[in-house]
Amino acid sequence: MAIHIVTDSTSCLPTGFAEQHDLPVVPLKVSVDGVFFREFAEISPDAFYAKQKAGAKSGTTQPGPEDFIAVYTRLLANPGDEVLSIHLSSATSGTLNSAHIAAEQTDPRRVHLYDVRMTALGLGFMVMQAVKLVEGGAGIDDTITVLDGMQPRTHIYFLVGTMKYIVEGGRIGKAAGVAASILQIKPILTFKDGIVDVFDRPRTMRVAKERIRVLIDQAVVRGIEYIGFHYAGNRAEVEAMQTEFTRRTGIPSVLSQLSPVLGCLTGPETLGVVIVDKVV
Repeated sequence: MAIHIVTDSTSCLPTGFAEQHDLPVVPLKVSVDGVFFREFAEISPDAFYAKQKAGAKSGTTQPGPEDFIAVYTRLLANPGDEVLSIHLSSATSGTLNSAHIAAEQTDPRRVHLYDVRMTALGLGFMVMQAVKLVEGGAGIDDTITVLDGMQPRTHIYFLVGTMKYIVEGGRIGKAAGVAASILQIKPILTFKDGIVDVFDRPRTMRVAKERIRVLIDQAVVRGIEYIGFHYAGNRAEVEAMQTEFTRRTGIPSVLSQLSPVLGCLTGPETLGVVIVDKVV
């Protein structure tokens, strides 16, 4: 009897992690000028961000139930095996709904679905923790209990070069986008109740980046279990922040490029930090 973890491509896992742990990652799809590609499999993040910077129109869509059915059917070939399928916020994407349909059409008693109510490394770190637990012998219920405990300890903060992608994608209230445009503020964004929300409203990017550094330092004082730095088409800038963090603290961290589906909604100039506090 085995427990198999499944996730989706917005988890932005560290390079090689999925292969090392034989972890199925179901890709979401991103469109470029009307043509859809499975992210990572059919279009690389660098290729997508180059096209986005050049002005290509983009959109996104979730995997279909058939994508999950293929994975679940393979993993459940042994009668005693189970699947824990961990995915981005159902308030943001229909991915979990496709997984639910697939579970009903395979074996709903052996496919367990989990909504992390966020995305990017907020999802990725929970997947990594679930893999660690299952490989250590934990069961489904105990693993889900740990993930439930991680949710309130996980903090996502990100900055975007422009609010237009988020407003156009409908992932945040248009009033916030209009305010950002009129006041020329550079909001620090986060996830709240499964959707993108404004965490703070600095008026300049310089002040916003300083505020991010303060939030990181406060997390260091509290204790960090996981920390990751996200970039889109701006690796050098974010990598410099990660390097400076490592020099000051010596705490291990992850550098991860945002998946094209997420970058479609945030733009090529995205700087993100994901922090999971240690259990007190």
